[in-house]
Amino acid sequence: MTARPRVKVETVNAITVATVSDSSIIDPMHVEDLRTTLSKLVGPESHGSLVLDLSQLEHLSSAGLGVLITLHDRCREANGKLVLVGLQNGIAKLLSITKLDDYLTITEGIDDAVANVREYHNIL
Repeated sequence: MTARPRVKVETVNAITVATVSDSSIIDPMHVEDLRTTLSKLVGPESHGSLVLDLSQLEHLSSAGLGVLITLHDRCREANGKLVLVGLQNGIAKLLSITKLDDYLTITEGIDDAVANVREYHNIL
């Protein structure tokens, strides 16, 4: 049995920040659990937006990429945005090869990501 993905959730300057603590998201059950966990974070209380810290993630399956795309779409449907932060080289390269780096918003640090979402929502 695979362990559930470890996700730490906090609020930074009124913005929901989720940190994935796993180094690998490749098992199908793990991917589905991650999809469920993260999807619950997108709602009115989060302005439909989410900062997703992937700084500890080293390996991501194609199904994991699907989670990011689905999460991005859910945020947009809720008039919000998804911002990825802290990508390790392998994950950044994967997003570049798949051209998802053109589709998803990616920043270097959490402060930049939070500022990006606050600006998007005109939160002073």
